[in-house]
Amino acid sequence: MIKTLVAAGILGAAVATAGVGVASAHPVVVHSDYIGNYATQEACAADGASPKTGGSQYTCTQAQDGTWDLVTA
Repeated sequence: MIKTLVAAGILGAAVATAGVGVASAHPVVVHSDYIGNYATQEACAADGASPKTGGSQYTCTQAQDGTWDLVTA
């Protein structure tokens, strides 16, 4: 009787732990409108103004290394 209770307790703890592991396994999806990195602001603006990347809804921001990042809105 005691062995059965101990076995049931261990099995219950294992099932509860496995359930927690499965519940936290979902990946986080992050949506980004980052298009690319450019050497000059002019190149960034040219691609940003293109209808293929954003038309008039874009921003070129300078990165720490001096390059330019294109982000669409």
